[in-house]
Amino acid sequence: MRKIVPVLLLLACGIFAVAMLPAQIATHETMDLKLYVSPLEGPDAELAKSIRGKLIGNLEKHGISITESKENADAILSGSGLMQSSFATSIGHRPTLRIHASMRLVNKNGVALWAEDVSSSRYAVSESSSFVEKVTSKVADALAEESKRRSSEPIAQR
Repeated sequence: MRKIVPVLLLLACGIFAVAMLPAQIATHETMDLKLYVSPLEGPDAELAKSIRGKLIGNLEKHGISITESKENADAILSGSGLMQSSFATSIGHRPTLRIHASMRLVNKNGVALWAEDVSSSRYAVSESSSFVEKVTSKVADALAEESKRRSSEPIAQR
């Protein structure tokens, strides 16, 4: 009996988490803001181009509308210093690669909505996917807040 209670508790938590997932996704899907992703800057142009493409795809997958024009955008995502570093985790082990960049999201008036130095997870299977997931999550949250703020202000101020 004592072993059943923790299992039931875990099962209940899992069901609750799955039930909340559509609400979180719906928040991002209903945003009416358009995002422009600037070309990323860094010493490795191919890496920057690849990360930008993955970012755009992942942001769209999360219901964020991407525009190819800065003029049509409600917000602009930019990043600089994009680099890949390598270091050994311990003697005798292969080096681990990490991606680092300073990312910034501003609205069309130039007001910062989010800015942060982002790194891929140390233990990620794919460094670029880890980096992209972190940025996507932060951008989605910031755009949801901006959308909420805009919907509560008078039309004349938008």
